[in-house]
Amino acid sequence: MSENIAIDVYDDEQLTSEQREDAIRSVRTMAAPAIESRNGYLETEAAATELSNAINRPLLDLVERDDKARHAAEGAVPLLKVEPDFHIDWLDSPVGSTEPPSVTGRSFFAPPFHFGWAWHRIDGGAPEAVIVDRPSGTVIFDGRSGPLAPNGRNKFVEIHAGFGVGFRPDRDGVLTATSDRRFMKFYYGVAAHGIGSWAVAEGGTECSIMSEGNWKAGESRKKFRKRVSVNERETFESNLFGDGVMRHMVPVRAGHDYQFNVGAWLFVDNTSGVGQSGALAQVRCEVPVMELTGP
Repeated sequence: MSENIAIDVYDDEQLTSEQREDAIRSVRTMAAPAIESRNGYLETEAAATELSNAINRPLLDLVERDDKARHAAEGAVPLLKVEPDFHIDWLDSPVGSTEPPSVTGRSFFAPPFHFGWAWHRIDGGAPEAVIVDRPSGTVIFDGRSGPLAPNGRNKFVEIHAGFGVGFRPDRDGVLTATSDRRFMKFYYGVAAHGIGSWAVAEGGTECSIMSEGNWKAGESRKKFRKRVSVNERETFESNLFGDGVMRHMVPVRAGHDYQFNVGAWLFVDNTSGVGQSGALAQVRCEVPVMELTGP
């Protein structure tokens, strides 16, 4: 299931081939729960759309047979406006170590992290843009779906991106992985015009711990969601905000490889019915520090 994604790893050739494969494997493992959850949503939405189309079928047939009504439903509707802001000028990240937990058991990792990562579903549409900037610990990405979104894809778009650190403990014990500061800003625009139309945009933050292809712990937080239907339109731009503590504890074994990944995600989708719709979203997220407390 997680094979149905495109993965990029950004490491500036600092990782060995084995470490890079571990990073790719950690991203693939991290993606599996998100894909399973999203598949449930897609199945539910498809069933709801099928029911809506069945209920509206007589009306849709009338519109399709009436040229004036059809042209009105499919007529010119203003595109959603978007002003991408992809420059990197956010926060001053703290200076930290880039080594695994020391004898005292506690280490802070600051940008540039061991690797950056991004993935999107290939059964959906491709991102409009993805920027993974390791020196600042910042990711920026943009997804667009539907005819009312400039350059909108004709499928849903789901994007995840962030940073990771890898470590190999020298003794058994318990590892605590903490992301206590993630700073986020987002923008979305959704519009639906005509019969049977809707559009949705949502996004949030996430973290996960993996080991050699196995999921150990993780969390995903939805920070925004907006869905509109027939003849509704809305845009919103958030302020920069911090997103609280994410912390997980897992048992670890000496000599085994582990990865701690932290990032953000977005999802946009739409159905035009007899009419036009679209959804777009942009997320900017900075991860200034990751903390590991180990055995």
